[in-house]
Amino acid sequence: MRLLGLGAMLLVAVAWAFAWGAHEHGPPATATDLSAVEPDRRFTIDASTGVLDLSAVAVQPGEVVEFVLEGSAGAPHQFLLTGLTGAEMDTTTAGNGDTVIRLRAPEDSDLSFFCAIPGHEGLHGSLVVSTDP
Repeated sequence: MRLLGLGAMLLVAVAWAFAWGAHEHGPPATATDLSAVEPDRRFTIDASTGVLDLSAVAVQPGEVVEFVLEGSAGAPHQFLLTGLTGAEMDTTTAGNGDTVIRLRAPEDSDLSFFCAIPGHEGLHGSLVVSTDP
């Protein structure tokens, strides 16, 4: 029984290493109070599946966007946004407990977006910053 438990822990550790190493992370975004800034656009993302699908989201340089992670109530999250310097991020909790992330996109560079809580490896994605309309 003990050997089975150790084997399971090893399997989880290897899976974590592959998930963590499968994408590149640059320096973290600057944590900033963006609560007084009105976002240019809002996105509702279904986080109840344990996966963040940002494939349809592209933002403009300097744009302030807000993500409401619907279905995330009751689960603690620690989201990090990484990319080139110039990105700013503010994370709050909505009245219903959903996580709300407001960010200002950098002038160039795509961003990686992920939750640093162990077990939340699926809560990651890429955010494209583009000057195309």
